[in-house]
Amino acid sequence: MNERITAANIDLVIQKNREIGKEVSAQALKLQTNSSIMKVASTPQLALLILQGFGLIQMPIEDKYWSGAIYVKEGKTIPVINTAIPRANQYFAAWHEIYHLIFDEVSSDHFIENDNIVEERKAEYFAACMLLSGVDIYYADLPTMEFTSKVLHCMSAFQAPYKAVLISLYEDAVQRENEKLKGRIKGALDLKMEDMPERFRKLGLDDSLVLPSFVINTSCLQAQIKEKKEADPELKYHGDNEEFLKNIEEEIRVITGVNK
Repeated sequence: MNERITAANIDLVIQKNREIGKEVSAQALKLQTNSSIMKVASTPQLALLILQGFGLIQMPIEDKYWSGAIYVKEGKTIPVINTAIPRANQYFAAWHEIYHLIFDEVSSDHFIENDNIVEERKAEYFAACMLLSGVDIYYADLPTMEFTSKVLHCMSAFQAPYKAVLISLYEDAVQRENEKLKGRIKGALDLKMEDMPERFRKLGLDDSLVLPSFVINTSCLQAQIKEKKEADPELKYHGDNEEFLKNIEEEIRVITGVNK
């Protein structure tokens, strides 16, 4: 997702959300009410489990603005999540990519970062729907404390990124015509927050949410290759599949400018 949301453009983002809200909310509800999918209590972890079914690749990419993508090659569609970004951002990116995999019928022919602005906004809104439903109520029920601390508590409770929480709260503030809250959110939206882990610890919150995991994991694809190899070891294309996985990893590094 290349869109940079700031205090200067957040009202435009909210306007875009209004335009797509009904459609995307219905898509999120379709997943949330599907008992065969919603088997895990932790919605963030569920996103990763769903992506594993598509052959998820997790690897650290040293680019804080590159959270994930869909890799499309030879008819195969493979999700990639950057584990060098904080876990909260990984969870959000996972739901973002799930939107592309399940609901996006436009962006399906290339390495998706994505060039389609409308579909990207839909994917962002979908991720917010999956992770942040009820965050406005939770925020309102928190005890009196400094505004940023309340936002961090919301992040911890919903396992969602800082800006995603602020945007969801801003959306509710617009609906309620709460100008005071809108002003606070705009004032906090562009803060760098480089000391996020320390802030979490001071509040007694688990700082692992705002730290990278640096996981390197291609086991989902490797397991699929192994399963097919064991089912019919005589077939010659198993070596081709292993080479295919190796090439994918290398191409991702090249595309993202990261060396081994």
